[in-house]
Amino acid sequence: MKITILGSGTSTGVPEYKCECETCQDARVYGSKNYRTRSSIHVESAGKHLQFDVAPNFIDQIDRNKIDHIDAVIYTHCHADHISGTNDLVMPCRKQQIDMPIYGPEETIRIIQRNYDYMFLKDTFQGGGVAHLLPHPVAESFSLFDQEVIPIPVQHGTVVTYGYRIQNFGYVPDVKVLPEASLQLLQGVDLLIIDALSFNPGHPTHFAVQQAMEVSEKLQPKATYLTHIMHRLDHRYFPEQCREQGIDLPDNIELCFDGQVLDL
Repeated sequence: MKITILGSGTSTGVPEYKCECETCQDARVYGSKNYRTRSSIHVESAGKHLQFDVAPNFIDQIDRNKIDHIDAVIYTHCHADHISGTNDLVMPCRKQQIDMPIYGPEETIRIIQRNYDYMFLKDTFQGGGVAHLLPHPVAESFSLFDQEVIPIPVQHGTVVTYGYRIQNFGYVPDVKVLPEASLQLLQGVDLLIIDALSFNPGHPTHFAVQQAMEVSEKLQPKATYLTHIMHRLDHRYFPEQCREQGIDLPDNIELCFDGQVLDL
């Protein structure tokens, strides 16, 4: 399995607009790992290409990372930073000459159908300027191209939100509360990518670094990568930042960065 981190940032992206903090200044330097587009990953497994979320930066993300094929899109939830690139599915659909199957929580699929109604009507597909989407609401484990995909229900604000598990890989980019039943669904993963917005455990909708580490400690994956990260976390100084917070950073936990490729 090959996992490409298309975006590792929170909803604002990094650099933040009009922010002159050290991290944002560094993020404006070409090649900086602190440059973060909105959270999204691309997974190649068993010969199929699965796109998880379609961020505002989607078309740039897949072009920059040379993603030349998408077989299906899987949405985690309906927040704008995870669905607002949906219109740009027109190019993968056009280049591949396919209708694109999409999967996600029923609420998310319903909102996408409302916001992009023209993408679900065959008569608007004429001329090639509109993608045609095939909706599949999911609430439990489902088979996709002969692979089991397991939704991981989490609490994240007021919208229905899933992480997902495929084989020994777990992806949970937006989470504030991970229920025990969902934690059990992640048992045995070797690779975990999980939300860690900042060092503030009081944020109402996202894990802090400390909380993500607690989940990693319980699951004991071989490697944990932190995503959906804001400008208060700096790749250049992250171990030092952890020490300043009184956090002992395990060797198997790192920050994600845009363009990172992980093999499992």
